[in-house]
Amino acid sequence: MSRPTELYVQHLLDVDDIPAENRYLEIAKNLECYGITVADDRRPEEIVARHKTISGINCDFCSATGSRNITTFDPHKSPKPSLYFSVLLEGDQSIRGVKKSAHARVSQGTLNVHQRNDYYTYESNDVNQVYLIPDIEIVNGIFNGRLTNPTVSLENHPLMPFMKSHMLLLHQQGALLNVKQASVILDGLHNMAMLMLTDVAKEKGLISSGALSHIYNAARSWIEQNYHLQALNPDQISTVLRYSRSSLDRAFKEQGTTVMATIKDLRLTKAKALLENHPHLRIDRVAWECGFSNQFIFSKNFREKYHMPPKVWRDNFGGT
Repeated sequence: MSRPTELYVQHLLDVDDIPAENRYLEIAKNLECYGITVADDRRPEEIVARHKTISGINCDFCSATGSRNITTFDPHKSPKPSLYFSVLLEGDQSIRGVKKSAHARVSQGTLNVHQRNDYYTYESNDVNQVYLIPDIEIVNGIFNGRLTNPTVSLENHPLMPFMKSHMLLLHQQGALLNVKQASVILDGLHNMAMLMLTDVAKEKGLISSGALSHIYNAARSWIEQNYHLQALNPDQISTVLRYSRSSLDRAFKEQGTTVMATIKDLRLTKAKALLENHPHLRIDRVAWECGFSNQFIFSKNFREKYHMPPKVWRDNFGGT
């Protein structure tokens, strides 16, 4: 639902307070700004949705209870990717991605981290779920790259019991907490979440170490989100991130690469995924969406990296 403007105060949205004929429209309107489409496949009186939200400086806490629903996340309709933590208290939820391997079933009682970075369809049945949604700009400075699955279990992390207990406390007692109490709990949850994300990033090889690694990780994360911009270059990145060009170059040299080499490599990785998962896209469209100025340059670079033309790769590996 839309983010409350009043911080550290519980806000409640209940469809029981919305006329039946307006329920679907109200829910869909509140979610479309996040790139989420809600399937209109239920009678209005069958829609059950109750959302409790507490917003903080760095993150939001949400508690959602609902009936059966199907939602789809489209990364092209969302201004930013998103990442969140969740615990499914009741019900059943499954997530399907474009690739067959990008499927997951969320287990009740487990703490998971989710990353929305591709097309995902969520099927939920009678769920009662709690979420922690950190500011993606803060996340990008810590968690660099993409998870290969839509969800990763955090059940073995030492901070897991504390995360769960604090999320349940906000879920059960949020309406009774004053602003100071809510801020202490929610800000504490955010700090624990960032520590857990750092460990996930290290485990998955998505974050680098070194004296200038903070610059490299921030820049690589920004490139991940903006690789499609054809004018993307080191000067633009240094200006946006407020690092000097020389510091940016040294940070990438420390990792054994350059800014432009990283941009090209990420673009080719994205292009390969498009070729595999969208076989009907024209090659020139794939090149354009991945930031290449023309199809010739794209094809030349693709052959150098993958040792075959894009069309051959698509024909041989598309849909596998």
